[in-house]
Amino acid sequence: MRRKTLITASFVIATVLQGISYPAIALAADNASVDQNETPSSLVSEQNNAAENTDAQNDGAPDASEASGDSIKTETANGDENNQASEGTTTQPETAEADGSSDVSDHSSVTPQNGWDQNKGHWYENGQMVHSKFFYDKSTDAWYWAEADGSIACNKDVFVPDSNTDRSHGKWVRFDKQCRIVKGEDYRYGAWYYFDTNTGAMAKGITHISSNGGKWVYYDLTTGKMLYGERHVNYDKEHTGWYYFDPQTGAMAHDFVYLRQSNKWVCYDKYTGKMLYGEHCINNGWYYMNPTTGALAKGWTNLKNKRVYYDPTSSRMVYGGNIINGRHYFLDPYTGAKYSKQQIVNRLIGSARSQIGKHPDCPGVLAANGGLICPYGPCMSFVWYSFHTAGLDIFLCDGAKTGWPHHNYDWYASRGRVNLSPQPGDIAFWQFGGWATGLSASHAGIVVSVNNGRVRIVDASDGSIAERNAYNGVRGYAHPYYDC
Repeated sequence: MRRKTLITASFVIATVLQGISYPAIALAADNASVDQNETPSSLVSEQNNAAENTDAQNDGAPDASEASGDSIKTETANGDENNQASEGTTTQPETAEADGSSDVSDHSSVTPQNGWDQNKGHWYENGQMVHSKFFYDKSTDAWYWAEADGSIACNKDVFVPDSNTDRSHGKWVRFDKQCRIVKGEDYRYGAWYYFDTNTGAMAKGITHISSNGGKWVYYDLTTGKMLYGERHVNYDKEHTGWYYFDPQTGAMAHDFVYLRQSNKWVCYDKYTGKMLYGEHCINNGWYYMNPTTGALAKGWTNLKNKRVYYDPTSSRMVYGGNIINGRHYFLDPYTGAKYSKQQIVNRLIGSARSQIGKHPDCPGVLAANGGLICPYGPCMSFVWYSFHTAGLDIFLCDGAKTGWPHHNYDWYASRGRVNLSPQPGDIAFWQFGGWATGLSASHAGIVVSVNNGRVRIVDASDGSIAERNAYNGVRGYAHPYYDC
């Protein structure tokens, strides 16, 4: 019975050993058919998916090392450790496990799925390094540029083409020391630059910037540097012309500017900033700029169908009665055109005749304008009033304001401007005695016509303003300075 039992046990052991050995032999045969330099496709798939399977393994699924360890323990217990190793039943899985683990580690640190690599030297999207592309990093709220080789542009200017097919057109952008795109004003290379606040494109040409209350400036069409002083711009039809940019701030001028180098005053349009030419009304005054140089006219200037005068200091057109270089002139109150002597005389006579039959308060207006009133009658006040309402004050005693007849007579007589040859526009004086005994004159009127020795005047006498024949006994006729 004991022998029978021993034979039975031996048979069972042999059977078990045969079952263990055959799979090992089959596995060795399969491994032998694989080239040692070629990684099996199943292992490649496992390596590529290692990172994705990590969470599942951590949740309880046994990993490759645990499975290999169990196999090694079992085979060692059966006393076949050396045979199993030589047949490759445990060595190949362990090698695959080691390679797979190493590959997973390198993949997660060197080639992230999205974002920066470990050294923040490259940017990845969907596991691929980006090249020649803008990308946005939400963590820094900034845009960056990956060069053609994948490196990140830093502290430099970069030309970004519009497309890969058209690399001749594009924009220049700038990146700071942190590799972030620059927007707005930036000082570098000894000059100011400006980069669009939306696209980051370097500004070139005339550009409006909002800093310091806002200003228009000009950036070089090639370099992008801010330019200063007088500049001729012609990069398109809209901006063709001369401009001026403040030497300190670069702000475009929109007013009068003195150009020291060319010794001239010029003016730039308040909207476009372009240099102006010809006649222009600016701040409720008229100016004239030379059609070729833009220089503001000063003094006498001939315009179309008229001769005008511009103030030597302000260049503003002058109007009305003025003494210019010692001579008396009248310039039309609306057009500035210089009047001839006859036009001045006609203007005065028209003013005097316009008061006929009326009763203006001539002395009161004279007093309101700072003049002296003669209490013995309004005759001289009326003469002054006629000059004043015609805008010809300067022609009556160079603007003197007095209602005393003898004051005016004496002024002209002292200058040799009184005689007995009447002309229209003259002032006629009489001396009637009475209150004016001892004075040079006591009455005055304006000569309005002289025909064949017959002199007609307009004066304020006997309570009315009327046109009459000149009185007898005239003392003399004063000649205002109409001979301009």
